[in-house]
Amino acid sequence: MTSSVIMDNTLKTPSFMQVLCGLNGGIQMRPFLPPRPKSVIQMNNSSFAISTLDMGISDEEWERLQKALDWPGPDQQITQLDLSTSPVHSTFSIVELKKSYKVGDNISVIITARDHNKNLKTYGGDFFKAKLFNSKLKASVYGEVVDHRNGTYSVVLLLPWEGQAQVFVRLEHSSEVVQILKKYRESSFPRSHYNGHFEGPGSKNTQVSEVVECNLKWGAKGSLRKGKCCCEYKDIKTGTEWQCERPKKLSCDKLVGHSMGGFESPLNHVENHLFSK
Repeated sequence: MTSSVIMDNTLKTPSFMQVLCGLNGGIQMRPFLPPRPKSVIQMNNSSFAISTLDMGISDEEWERLQKALDWPGPDQQITQLDLSTSPVHSTFSIVELKKSYKVGDNISVIITARDHNKNLKTYGGDFFKAKLFNSKLKASVYGEVVDHRNGTYSVVLLLPWEGQAQVFVRLEHSSEVVQILKKYRESSFPRSHYNGHFEGPGSKNTQVSEVVECNLKWGAKGSLRKGKCCCEYKDIKTGTEWQCERPKKLSCDKLVGHSMGGFESPLNHVENHLFSK
């Protein structure tokens, strides 16, 4: 049993709005920076040993994991938009393409990244996805993209079915955009805010209502950087602090609820254009 392969070497890229939705999702995430295991860790006045042996891995495996988690990026700051990776000029090819393959064979693919001036990229960090698919069978299989850190990438795709199959490669994010996402993921920029609703008695038996901006408190100064801004509310169990602008007429203890506010993009002019490239 054999399966023929149809090559589709047009790279795809997500729309600007798709990317911004991921960036402005309103959930602040801190980077995962796994520490090197230590021989002894102190906790609650007691000590216990933690090591790579306890985790069931060798020192070599730990180093391999650290290397696998590392994501390369541009070797210099990108200020010219045309130097970013282009989905139009980047290409891929099947290594030693044959007329037919057997089920269970592997197909090797090489991706070559180029910028908008058609120049070869000299560093890695692009986020590519590569898959083999058959629309009629509604079947697909993804392959692991290996970054060679020189502008080229390799993929091995398994052929698991009979019939035709197409290779599809998509540029999800250029290496330049990946670095922007990483920067704001690691920052405390408040990409969204909430409305805090305060209610309380006013003068002459009236009821006063105020709506102010609220957010999680990030860092010592908080995310609301405005004068003596805020009422602060701390969750004793988790230590999480909630911060609201101080109402003009009501005290901080008059907070009765909150609702979704708005979104704010942290992107500057150059970064906005990189997302649209």
